[in-house]
Amino acid sequence: MRDALNIQNLNKKFKNFQLNNICLKVPKGRVVGLIGENGSGKSTTMRCVLNQDIPESGTIEIYGRNAEKGAKCHDRLGVVGDSCCFPDMFNAKTISAIMKDVYEKWSPEYFFAFLKRFSVPEDRQVRQLSKGMKAKLNIACALAHQPELLLLDEATAGLDPVVREEILDLLQEFMEDENHGILITSHITSDIERIADSIYYIQDGQICFELSRDQIDLYGIAQLTGDQIDYIDPNLVKITRKQPMHMEALITDRYEFMKRYPDYAISPASLDSVIVMISKGEVK
Repeated sequence: MRDALNIQNLNKKFKNFQLNNICLKVPKGRVVGLIGENGSGKSTTMRCVLNQDIPESGTIEIYGRNAEKGAKCHDRLGVVGDSCCFPDMFNAKTISAIMKDVYEKWSPEYFFAFLKRFSVPEDRQVRQLSKGMKAKLNIACALAHQPELLLLDEATAGLDPVVREEILDLLQEFMEDENHGILITSHITSDIERIADSIYYIQDGQICFELSRDQIDLYGIAQLTGDQIDYIDPNLVKITRKQPMHMEALITDRYEFMKRYPDYAISPASLDSVIVMISKGEVK
């Protein structure tokens, strides 16, 4: 079965930065999160998928077709960034008229139904819209030509919790079609945790690790003394991190850990805590 997106050995060099052998897949029916600090390579990876940056080497396939093939690939993509890309004087009616000439499958009916659903005025100019309304307009434009793969680059950044919740609900509706896929970058790890099936962490242009949601759900953070860490089965310990008064351990199966060591303190691991442990801890 072909993946919605398959990136293999992607390399892109700039003066002070480069992507190094990026390998990433978005299987059909899956939401994949790409997370990392500012300048880590998330947006550059997205731009390579969109042919906005041309890599030195590597392959990018969209539903089995080379991404360099142009319109036939990119008609299958819906793209949402962190800001509205339309001129300030445009309104929704103007945007729809333009997009109808850009995309063969553009549906004004879907576009305006979406705007009505989320109370975005059709006649109001872009400059008159709130940040949340602009975000909803972006999503409507990305979905109205019936794409199969969504690329969202910090699409929920700076939005209030209510608007973010509405957008995440819409993305889950989009994923009801098992042929669809989503690649999403975000600094808001709670958004990624809610919808992503797997997560890639990128740092300095390299993929450092990939985790599935099931793995994260099993992980725990244990607070241990030096004697306790030596007593624990090493197969349960992925990473350790020294703190002033104790040792922290990233446990791969907290349920097994609690069963075998009921007197030891352990709590569920958040995505943030997993990232910190893996990026700053020591492999056991």
